[in-house]
Amino acid sequence: MRFLITGIGGFAGPHLARALLDAGHTVHGVVRRRGSMRALEPLHMQFGERFPSGAVITADVLDPRALLGAVAEARPDGVFHLAGVTYVPASETDPLAAHRTNFFGSLNVLRAVGEVRPECRVLFVGSGDAYGAAGNEFSMISEEVPLQPVSPYGVSKAAADLAAFQWHWAGGNVVRARPFNHTGPGQDSRFVCSSFARQVAEIEAGQRPAVLEVGNLDVIRDFTDVEDIVAGYVALWERGEGGEVYNLCSGRAVPIRTVVDELRAQARSAIEIRVTEVRRRPNEVRRLVGTAARAQSKTGWRPARPLAETLARLLGYWRERVRAKV
Repeated sequence: MRFLITGIGGFAGPHLARALLDAGHTVHGVVRRRGSMRALEPLHMQFGERFPSGAVITADVLDPRALLGAVAEARPDGVFHLAGVTYVPASETDPLAAHRTNFFGSLNVLRAVGEVRPECRVLFVGSGDAYGAAGNEFSMISEEVPLQPVSPYGVSKAAADLAAFQWHWAGGNVVRARPFNHTGPGQDSRFVCSSFARQVAEIEAGQRPAVLEVGNLDVIRDFTDVEDIVAGYVALWERGEGGEVYNLCSGRAVPIRTVVDELRAQARSAIEIRVTEVRRRPNEVRRLVGTAARAQSKTGWRPARPLAETLARLLGYWRERVRAKV
């Protein structure tokens, strides 16, 4: 089958592309900037003619004409819509950019598919952040929990999620995913697990003092390996019910302190911890943990990788990059 991935050069995009290519599918992608192609170089080298550089199209999701061209060129049977603003503080600095990209960009993707490939099935990737403050009220968040986003990012993803449902109601073929926190190799070091792993790797290399700078360690989140998450995307595209929404998460309540302790245990040198105010987020939701029972029941998907293994792979990724001075 033929697939198109928007945001293929981001964090989850290369992992999803690899999973689809390994399964024998044809993959095309959309990136906003050619610089994002660097994340795809290992795939071009591994799959050669099956995934040439020409399979990745430069197009901004805010450019409807460019998206129409990208869909027409790729002729996909399925679209995975991953593109968007994903870093919460960035959405707080520039809320309009987050809303434009995450909401209007999603509308443009759905419109392009509807006009060029109306028979194509879309997997819309929302976010568990759309539940927001509900996380403090519900110990395990199911899809029935009301959306109470507390950041511009969460609001923009909630709005796009509802727009995807409306597109289904109007006749479009779409399944909605709400992934919770996920991490692994390739994640930007602005995100919490990747930030800690990069600091540990730099400490080991003697590039910074043996002090790990952290924020609020009592916050509780639900972490899943990125490869498990993209397996969930594929399972939902294949077997999810049209118009329905599915959480993708581990169901494990993990204090950020546990992430720090695990990375310190894997470190090759002694490391102190320092809480810094600059790393604290004001009005942060204390707990955000979900249940993926609906996705598991419908598709059989279950996360397989323990957190310690995921963090080991993430730390190995940063050790290689620090060594190479990338």
